[in-house]
Amino acid sequence: MSAPAAKQGAEEEAERLLAAAKLNPNDGGPFRSLGHHYARAGDAQRAARCFERAVALDPDDAESGEALCDLLDAEGKESLELAVCKEAAGKSPRAFWAFRRLGYLQVHQKKWSDAIQSLQHSIRGYPTCADLWEALGLAYHRLGMFTAAVKSYGRAIELDSSRVFALIESGNIQLMLGYFRKGVEQFRSAVEMAPHNHSAYFGLASALLAWSKHCVTIGAFTWAANLLKEASETAKVCTSLAGNLSCVWKLHADTQLALARCFPWEDRHIKRGMDEQNFKASVLQWRNTCLSAANSAKLSYQRALHLTPWEANIHIDTAICLDLICTMEENNSVDPIVWELPEKMSLGGLMLEPVNKDFWVTLGSVSSNQALKQHSLIRALQLDTSLSEAWAYLGKIYRQSGHKQLARQAFDRARSIDPSLALPWAGMSAENDHQSRAGAVNESYESCLRAVQILPLPEFQIGLGTIAARSGELMSPQVLMAVRQAVQRAPHYPESHNINGLVSEVRSDFQSAITSYQHAKFALGMMRRSKLDNRYPFVDVSVNLARSLCKAGLATDAVRECEELKTQGLLNVDGLQVYALALWKLGRHDEALSISRNLAENLSNMKQESATGALGFICTLAYNIAGKDSAASVIHTLPGQPSYNRELKFIISALDALQPSKRFQLPHLSTPPRLTSYDVMSEVHSNIALGKAIKFHL
Repeated sequence: MSAPAAKQGAEEEAERLLAAAKLNPNDGGPFRSLGHHYARAGDAQRAARCFERAVALDPDDAESGEALCDLLDAEGKESLELAVCKEAAGKSPRAFWAFRRLGYLQVHQKKWSDAIQSLQHSIRGYPTCADLWEALGLAYHRLGMFTAAVKSYGRAIELDSSRVFALIESGNIQLMLGYFRKGVEQFRSAVEMAPHNHSAYFGLASALLAWSKHCVTIGAFTWAANLLKEASETAKVCTSLAGNLSCVWKLHADTQLALARCFPWEDRHIKRGMDEQNFKASVLQWRNTCLSAANSAKLSYQRALHLTPWEANIHIDTAICLDLICTMEENNSVDPIVWELPEKMSLGGLMLEPVNKDFWVTLGSVSSNQALKQHSLIRALQLDTSLSEAWAYLGKIYRQSGHKQLARQAFDRARSIDPSLALPWAGMSAENDHQSRAGAVNESYESCLRAVQILPLPEFQIGLGTIAARSGELMSPQVLMAVRQAVQRAPHYPESHNINGLVSEVRSDFQSAITSYQHAKFALGMMRRSKLDNRYPFVDVSVNLARSLCKAGLATDAVRECEELKTQGLLNVDGLQVYALALWKLGRHDEALSISRNLAENLSNMKQESATGALGFICTLAYNIAGKDSAASVIHTLPGQPSYNRELKFIISALDALQPSKRFQLPHLSTPPRLTSYDVMSEVHSNIALGKAIKFHL
């Protein structure tokens, strides 16, 4: 058809539609058809007037209403579009198209409460419209109604599984509510639906990072490391899709930094009886993995800083990362004049935000200069006196400098402000541990346990194990879990292996204890200390190893360990006891008695509690080797007014009962009751009664 003929046909059609409208002016159908005709002809104004007339006659006419709103939206007349929808919605509750369009407009204008009402009403007319459910979920989300938002997003996904926006927003809500697994599932679905959507990858990496932090708090370090590896790979894909976004590089750096902090040392592949070379290789491999992750985080932070140098937070994150690298490389400088890189980066952040209190705390934590640390923390407290982190770090500085009273006051202030902060509890635990008053050790244990439960750092966990050894709490399951985690997080610390050995030994798992003590010796050999610094820890570990070997029935190995210490002149009183016991088990009685005599010569230099324990051991050993007469002669040589512990009192009373001639008398039955427990005295008096009965029958 030629152009003139087509034009003539369009005019004839318009005349017919006008005639039909004039015949029945109250019928909206002709006006709707006329509006479509003008719209096809390009006459938007006439088309809009026709559609407007059709809607005025029939507010439920969705076709005319949508066409009218599309024309107004194309011309940018949002206010007129809003007025048309409100008018139609006010005339008829069944004008669902008007409520739907009105809801969309209100979402665009961020009028969330009004949008919820409009969208809820429109859903009655369009229950299977995924766009409506998605918009309703967004409105709920912005008002903080997370449960309702998740349900709305879920309904939208049910209707249309390719709803990437609903999947991403639903995943964000799940993370906010702490449902990490569900959030990860939502983001993974979004990645599958849109493999080139950087927002989906960013959300997935963020979800995996949040999930890994939760795993760290519950001690699942291997699980956390696996999640962080996946998060790092996901963030790397995101950088390839949106490499010009600073937040993407920062996210990758965050995942790598978290991996460097929590990557565990796996000792299940280490066979018992392994040599020092294999142990060192295993620990060095673990250390290199952590250091590699930290360096990767540094590079990503630098890339993010290059893109947005005005972001102060990235300066601070870089400072924290550099501080971790310096700690791993053990190259911290003590020169008060030279500024280290972590300090410089912290100052960079403070130059951008000089009144940020958290930045001042970070500078105080990464600095190696005591004066600068104290100045930074005090400056943070000047900005906010209720900043618990600043008080906690300040207490740590005071404690290290010997100002115990100031340290206690700072820790108390930090705990009163924020009881969920771990450092003050650990600091108070250290303070109580050095006090001699009654109950101080138990208070120290409870405080350190609280710190470990809040923040499972290996330093806190090792401290908990050390205090538990003094307070008799090594059998506690909390101590067992903490010490095992400390070995995973800090295999280069000899203390972690030594405490792990003590925990295994008290549970009669002597083979595991032997392995742990050997690992502790290997770790001591890796430390960069002088021989004098390593001498005393080496002696303690070696004595522990010899004791476990003896308990495990490996007396020959125990004797060999003690003889090595003796050759080096490092055999202490504890080692002498183990040495004598191991010799006795091997049947070398004369040598055992000789070692016990050497032990007796050192009693005057021992603490009272240790001396009485050593005396009990000597008496028991003498009785087992030479009989009761020899043991009695040993006890006759005791000082005139010794202070006996429970075990020694029992031994003396038992020997007295077995001595018919009564050559030997317990000297201290007149001890005041307040100094001797009821159980001890009842056992002692029972033995005395037994001795009298034996004497009577003889």
